[in-house]
Amino acid sequence: MGSQCSILNDTKHDVWIIHGINWQSLTTAVTILKLLAGATTPYTKVSPAVIFGIDAIGKYISDCEKEDKREKTNITSAKLIKPGEKYTWFGTLSLHMRVYAMTSINDDLQCKEKVCFTGPTANSEYVYSVSQHFEIN
Repeated sequence: MGSQCSILNDTKHDVWIIHGINWQSLTTAVTILKLLAGATTPYTKVSPAVIFGIDAIGKYISDCEKEDKREKTNITSAKLIKPGEKYTWFGTLSLHMRVYAMTSINDDLQCKEKVCFTGPTANSEYVYSVSQHFEIN
């Protein structure tokens, strides 16, 4: 049971799309977890091993985010969508991914990013338009 997300190129330009894990939200979640564990330690007797484990997860996420940024600089991993076409991926319900849309207009490279979600119910689809959601015209 999954859903999908599509990026519709409703412009007159070729657009390249790269999407991947939204590392910022994972980093925020781990930071909040660490703060909660640290704040409640005197009352709940949270083991230092738990806090160490949360730190280790945070470091792993940070390392993954750095590697992901390196991959995004490699334009060969981008998917080209021509005007009128759409790029679609499938995932779990309401899965959020960070999406980068890139184009060149009059020799001016534009790169916009947005967090996009798959549909909230089984077999549903969210469609994001390049002109409206990424403000590329």
